[in-house]
This record gives sequence, C-alpha cells and structure tokens, in this order.
Amino acid sequence: MVKEILTEELIITSQVASDWRDAITICGDLLVEHGKITNGYIASMVKTVEEFGPYMIMLPEIALFHGRPSECVKEICLSLATFSEPVLFDEYGDKTIKAAFAFGAVDSNSHVELLSKMATLLQNNDFTTLLRNNGDKKQIVEMIQNY
Repeated sequence: MVKEILTEELIITSQVASDWRDAITICGDLLVEHGKITNGYIASMVKTVEEFGPYMIMLPEIALFHGRPSECVKEICLSLATFSEPVLFDEYGDKTIKAAFAFGAVDSNSHVELLSKMATLLQNNDFTTLLRNNGDKKQIVEMIQNY
C-alpha cells in the first residue's frame, strides 16, 4: 500500500528548509503539484503544529506532518522530503528533523492501514538511516518499492 501511494514523483531529496514551516511547505507542495491536496491543507498542517507542538516527530529526526481530514484533501496521499541540513523547531526546545513525510486523509478511518504499513517500514533501520542521512532518491524509492 505504501508503494502505491508514496511514488517516486512524491519524493524529493537534498532540500533546504529555513524552518519547520518551510519543511511543511516543501512536502505539501509536492502533493499540491500532483493534485492530491489544495494549499489549504498545507495551512492546516502548519496550524496543527502551532496548536499541538512537534508531536509529529515520530522518530528521532523524522516527522510525519498532517492536518485534520478535510475537503482540502482530494485523496489519501503521502509525500517525502529529505533535507541536506537539519530543520529546526526552535520554538519547541530546539528539536530538529532531517526528513519529513506529509500525509493527507479524506476522513478519519481510510488511512489507518496506510499508517500501520508506514510504521512497519519505519522500523527498518536501513530505511530510516537513509532518510536521516539525506540518502539517494533512487535508493529510497527502491526500498519503498521492495517493501
């Protein structure tokens, strides 16, 4: 399921983000460009972090940005960006990320299976090491496709 949703064109590497808001925009723009979400959902992801803090950092240095399910999400979707330099969450105790996913859901239930599969993939140390070290896009895609 992950490989059908997180396709090569929704993965971008070696990005530079000035802060976590910029990181959200980079991930979200990929989804906007491919017709998965509207810009309103990017704003929703930013608002979620502003309201609840950086709980979206699900593993050290890896975030899963999301907003509330809404009409701004056209279909369940996922994008991935890796960063050439750590991205700082300075107003939240100097937490940093080196990779981020942006996730969109159309309702409260349809994405549960995808998140379960993502959790399994993120248990693969080779995969998470690749993400944290701004790994080669081809290698990242290959690991997802072979998952």
